[in-house]
Amino acid sequence: MVKNNEVITQHISKIKGNIFTERLKISTPEKTMIVPVEIGKDSHKALLANYYGEIFKAPFEFHNSLEGVRYFNNTVSKYAEMKSTENIFVAMEATGHYYKNIANSMYSHGYNNLFILNPVTTSLCRKAGLTWSKTDEVDLRAIGQALICGYGTVYSQEKPYWDDLKELCRYRRFQVRHETALKNKLHAVLDRILPGIDQLKMFRNSYMFHQSSLEFFLKYHNSQIISQLRPNKINEFFKNRNRRLKSEAGYDLVRWSKTTIKHDSPANETREEILKSLLIELKQLCETISELEVEILSYFVRTPAVLLLSIDGVGPLSGSEFAAELPSFDNCISSKAMIKSAGLDSTRYQSSTQESTDTHISRKGSARLRYISVIIAGLLINHNDYFRELSDKLIQERGKTKDCAYIATACRFMRVAYWMIKDKKRFEPSNQLGNRKDPFDKIKLFLADRKASDKIEEYTNLASKYLNKTE
Repeated sequence: MVKNNEVITQHISKIKGNIFTERLKISTPEKTMIVPVEIGKDSHKALLANYYGEIFKAPFEFHNSLEGVRYFNNTVSKYAEMKSTENIFVAMEATGHYYKNIANSMYSHGYNNLFILNPVTTSLCRKAGLTWSKTDEVDLRAIGQALICGYGTVYSQEKPYWDDLKELCRYRRFQVRHETALKNKLHAVLDRILPGIDQLKMFRNSYMFHQSSLEFFLKYHNSQIISQLRPNKINEFFKNRNRRLKSEAGYDLVRWSKTTIKHDSPANETREEILKSLLIELKQLCETISELEVEILSYFVRTPAVLLLSIDGVGPLSGSEFAAELPSFDNCISSKAMIKSAGLDSTRYQSSTQESTDTHISRKGSARLRYISVIIAGLLINHNDYFRELSDKLIQERGKTKDCAYIATACRFMRVAYWMIKDKKRFEPSNQLGNRKDPFDKIKLFLADRKASDKIEEYTNLASKYLNKTE
């Protein structure tokens, strides 16, 4: 047999099973009621059984309303009294957003032993019974079986600031995707009206969609108008909008306007109107995103996750995105559990006589948390000596690939972040590499870039609760 050095936990289902067992010990299995709930959009189904699987109440339906929850509560209470139940376990699947309101309502009614199950788990439990049909009754039995096996995660109510941060960050990502679509459409229209303008140095790359550029295109939307401008007037236009150009930039633009291909198309007027509309929409969207980012920071500085700013390479936005996607610390009792929740844990394949050495990460956790963790890993490799040391060692000494170094750095960062947030301590490695001496500078620069300097004092005071904390 291949040797296994992993420590055996108290329950066969590991950490989740340990939590389930501890709560089960309060009463005997005979006095325990299992209540699986199948979530729907307008109505839900539930059944009542004991720990051994004996059904008390056949599957019944209740509406997704206060009256429906009252009916569910009355039914459970009636059978709990009839069977002298001492402990009630409720379980449901994490079905998008549909389960959240009913779970919160049940928790507020005193169902403290409320467990949330991953739909993949219940699907595998259903198939384990060689049941190939999928009905509400079959799903209820699978949910109950998954709960008894200890596969559930304890439900935790929304926490102030953390859940606000998550909602705002996800809404910002939605707006950023919309912004990208607008920029792609705008670029296509500009190519028709002003062909080749993106090759000028003053409009290359990100400068094409700079606020000053958007205002310029809105006012001067065709090559004929631009050709009549004086070069110094062009430079003055951008200077008044906080962007300095080289003296020859204005001459290059006028020269381009006189040599570019001109399309005398009947649809040009329509394209110019579309261009104006897109420019106005994009300008407003950029302002909205900027305001969102300032609001995101207002919640970030109220959480211990603001301590991440003491790490070189982690900024207010990347730190907020990471903190927003973290699982509840009530369910993550170790940094290893957090890494697993992001799907960055390495898989393992073992038989009785051999073990595979070529393994990959599972990619089975939160895609959002995995994405932002790898993005931060790239920033750390480029801007943080402490984490770069690990990356260089893997690539240069052990011959690992760059992708492997990114994943290893992301995992190390998650371990460091877990204990920083849990213990409320700044990043202070023994070699003193990669720690930011004054993390408040990041907050000040972030707000100044978004024209919110008036909030600097307020936000730094809020962040100082954690960043200035001493042992």
